[in-house]
Amino acid sequence: MDPSGSDGHSTPSAGGDAAGAGAHAHLTDAQHATLQLLYYVELLRSRWILIASLTIGIGLGYGLYTKFLTVKWYRAQATVTPVSPEQGLSMGSGGAGDMVDGLGGGIASILEGGSADTVTLAERYTAIMNSYAFTTDLVNKYHLEHNIVGVRSKNAPTVTKWSMHTMIADRFSTEYDYKSGNLTLYFMDPSPAEAQRVLGFYLDSLRDKLRNEEVQAGASAAASLQEEVRKSSDALLQTQLYELMARQIQREKIAAVQSDFAFKVVEPPVVPDNYFEPKARHNATLAASITFALVCIWILASDFIRRAKAQLAAINQAPADAPIDDPAPRPGDSEEVHPRFVRNLRPKA
Repeated sequence: MDPSGSDGHSTPSAGGDAAGAGAHAHLTDAQHATLQLLYYVELLRSRWILIASLTIGIGLGYGLYTKFLTVKWYRAQATVTPVSPEQGLSMGSGGAGDMVDGLGGGIASILEGGSADTVTLAERYTAIMNSYAFTTDLVNKYHLEHNIVGVRSKNAPTVTKWSMHTMIADRFSTEYDYKSGNLTLYFMDPSPAEAQRVLGFYLDSLRDKLRNEEVQAGASAAASLQEEVRKSSDALLQTQLYELMARQIQREKIAAVQSDFAFKVVEPPVVPDNYFEPKARHNATLAASITFALVCIWILASDFIRRAKAQLAAINQAPADAPIDDPAPRPGDSEEVHPRFVRNLRPKA
């Protein structure tokens, strides 16, 4: 199998040297590269039992370890439809929206701000739920430290707020469906009940935060309008400002009591029966692929090192007055590598 022929197990005869020299004379670089490739393929084929046993054994063992011995993670999911505050409040107030539409002034448009599309709302909601402030408030409000981190010993390092935020953010994810306009929320936990409960906390905290922002915005706008009424002496403008102020107060009150404020829950938090991670088949395939590649690399590297050492030893043992006119034959140009290929390269008589 050694293309260099320097493993010490055989000594070529004079006739063999002549045949080898004839083979060397007509091998091109491309043919020599093909011959080397065939040698490595034959080398791996001769070790197929070792490669197959390690690949199957490690892949199967890691798959069984993943399936029976690792921690199983369940993923709760909930689906919501983002609704802009203006749209939700207009539906809740009935015909009160016509009062502002009939004003015809630019102040109403500025205060309304326009209704954002669901894509923008979904991106905003996702950014809020992934933020450090939101996660910290969620942990403090519902006391999730022990549920997320678990029981820790006295010698364990203290968990900081940022590390807590990182752990929770790694378990939480969102997915937006551009066709239906729905936003799906996910949360993973080893306990299915805990995953469902924490995801419900996410929905409640998000709605409370958006509701508080709307209430504060409405109160600030009403206070500003009341100040403008005091400064204005135009009776018509004062009437319009009073109507806008009444609209803002109404928005504030509706936002405080509306149940579907900011988003509508299409599907409440639910957990499938099967665990989400880890995937035993995926891990087994990945482990088998890595094992196969490493074993092949190890076999090829070992053979390359062995051949390099043999060639270096042959060079050191060569006499100092050896002729240098004839180039030394390249390793791998003998029939020991692939006899059928070398015979096909010889010119036909």
